[in-house]
Formats: sequence, C-alpha cells, structure tokens
Amino acid sequence: MERIFDYKEVPEDNKVKLVALRLRKYASLWCTNLCNKRIRERKPGIQTWDCMKAKLKARFLPPSYIQDNYSQLHNLVEGDMSVDEYTREFEKLLIKFDIQEPKEQTIVRYLGGLEPRYSNVMELQQYSSFNEVCVF
Repeated sequence: MERIFDYKEVPEDNKVKLVALRLRKYASLWCTNLCNKRIRERKPGIQTWDCMKAKLKARFLPPSYIQDNYSQLHNLVEGDMSVDEYTREFEKLLIKFDIQEPKEQTIVRYLGGLEPRYSNVMELQQYSSFNEVCVF
C-alpha cells in the first residue's frame, strides 16, 4: 500500500478510506465492524494510515510474526545454493522483513550461513558494511 500511496500521491486523509475499499472478504467485514463499533462507543474514526496499519497488524499478523521472521533469517544457510543465490536470498529476507539490526550483526549472520570454505576466508577480512561483504 505504501508504494501505491507514493505512486498515486494519495493525501494522508484519503489513505484510510482507500485501504478500507481495497480490503476483501473477512478483512472487509472486520474493518466495517471495527468502524461501526467505534461509532457505537463514541470513539473517533480511524483517521491516519499509521493507526489503521497498527490495527490491521494487530488483527491479522500472528503474535509470533517478528520472531518467525528472525528465525527464518537466522536459519538460512547456503547449502546447495551458490554464493550469489544465498546472498540474494539473504538480502531478500532482510528487505522483506525490514529487520533492523547493527551492521556488524548482519555481517556475522550472513557469514554464519555461508559454507565454511567461504566464511573462513571472509572472516579474515575487516568489513565496514554488508555491501562490502557481498562484493567478495
């Protein structure tokens, strides 16, 4: 949705309405019920995209979502993949899950999933960024 908002230059006050229109099936029913419930309880309607996003995440993401994301990245190993494929998958997971961690931790995590024949050589070097590691 964020990309659509940026591309279409959707004003902040229209974002919640646009998202509500795009929801389907159970999510649409849930959103309608949430709005009606807020009216009955004399609470203000959901006015901002950040508030709506928080409500959607609370309802539709499992409580273990963040932990599951870290686990998926933590358990990633090169295995039968080439180094390029492993690097691409690692970067994809970092981007997909928007994992925020110190760059040193990301580098160690990346090296830990590489086959030892590569990681042992790479660990002898000093890296100041994840991009430097990927150039190897």
